[in-house]
Amino acid sequence: MATEDDATLMRAALTDPASFGALFDRHFTAVYRFCERRVGRTMAEDLAGETFRRAFEARHSYDLSRPSALPWLYRIALNLVRDALRARAAEDRAYARLHALAGTESPSEDDQAARRAEARADLAVLARLLLAEPQQDVEALFLHVWDGLSYLDVAAALGVPVGTVRSRLSRLRHRLEEGLGTLGGGSPSTQPEELEQ
Repeated sequence: MATEDDATLMRAALTDPASFGALFDRHFTAVYRFCERRVGRTMAEDLAGETFRRAFEARHSYDLSRPSALPWLYRIALNLVRDALRARAAEDRAYARLHALAGTESPSEDDQAARRAEARADLAVLARLLLAEPQQDVEALFLHVWDGLSYLDVAAALGVPVGTVRSRLSRLRHRLEEGLGTLGGGSPSTQPEELEQ
């Protein structure tokens, strides 16, 4: 018997909320990993759970012509990740201010992560280049490379036309090639050409 696609499950969930459980079972691990790569284990489970809660509440807005719900779920998760990162940055700034007032200094998680990254020359150069890039270009890159989404699915996850995804990744590839050549004196073992499909 053929497995039902996500659109079929979503249609059923409109009148039978229990049907949404099959979507949860099918995609929770992928959404959890998506969140974990961006915010770490501590927050990933909460964000993944919140993604499915919001998806359940918004199930009536799902485009039933799309057989896979994963790009739609990634879009919800991405918004939650952005909110969590903004909140974390605000907390880090407040924490730093408290330490400054107390006359103490404590290395932040970001400082420790930066030190580890600098130990690996190619990754350090790449990280600095990516930090300078527009957030929407980097998100398209991560969805395509880390999460294995096709250009079409990246477009659905970001809510932009597929041509926009292609041009963002193409421009980003060229800028990274130039930056790696200039700053790093070479290129990392993973070539930017792998972005093209």
